[in-house]
Amino acid sequence: MKIKLGKYINSFLVLIVILYSLLPVFFTFIFSILPNKSISQGRFSEFTLNNYLYILSNPDILHYVYNSVVVSITSATLTTLLGFILAYSVVRKKLPFHNFFENLFLLLNTFLVLGVLIIVPIFEIIVKVGLFNTLIGLIIVYTSLGFVFSFILLSRFISNLPKDYEESGLIEGMNDLQIIFLIVLPIIRPAIISVWILQFIGFWNEFIFALTLTNENIKRTLTVGITLISGSDIFEIPWGMIMAGVFISILPLLIIVSLLEEYLVKGISGK
Repeated sequence: MKIKLGKYINSFLVLIVILYSLLPVFFTFIFSILPNKSISQGRFSEFTLNNYLYILSNPDILHYVYNSVVVSITSATLTTLLGFILAYSVVRKKLPFHNFFENLFLLLNTFLVLGVLIIVPIFEIIVKVGLFNTLIGLIIVYTSLGFVFSFILLSRFISNLPKDYEESGLIEGMNDLQIIFLIVLPIIRPAIISVWILQFIGFWNEFIFALTLTNENIKRTLTVGITLISGSDIFEIPWGMIMAGVFISILPLLIIVSLLEEYLVKGISGK
């Protein structure tokens, strides 16, 4: 009886957590289909799709989506790849001062989480090298700030990976590249995909650097472009259009997470 009661309590708690997590998405959608007048008056009776039609009819929306897709996918792939290469080199090849490198990158990640603190020097560097208002500039910045996070996560997975698999590859006459691509990568594939998803989500939602390092609509990402489309004035904030833009921007994330949910769970749980 106690076991059944414990299962019911656990299920109830899980349900509460799920509902709590979905509430922001639910209210975002509800506000996105309300006219601004209804929102300001607190009335939830007049539903409309005009907010979505307004945003999707903007000629720049395709540029925003394209830029976000290119920047997010490229940056997430580069950060994951560089993080894996560095993690494997440090953990398996036992580079000189490898413990120092691990602690250094852990410290760097602490600073890079607050990227807004270093936005001024990054802006000056990007301007001086002629990459201001370019997608390449954004990709370089995102990759520079993100690969440390990939290194920290992947180094933990690689350090917990038994060496027996790699040693068997050496016995079979494989070289280092064959061991990496034919043995190590398939084994830690869930971890690789998990890191990639987390990086993609972070880059897709990033706002400060995308706003600071671009100044033309054709180079804006979706998160920045939506704020420009919806707009606001001193008399009224168009919450309906803003929420519609937010909901449009989170749809790709919901789709990706749903499709790769299995790998994400395995990667996070370490199984």
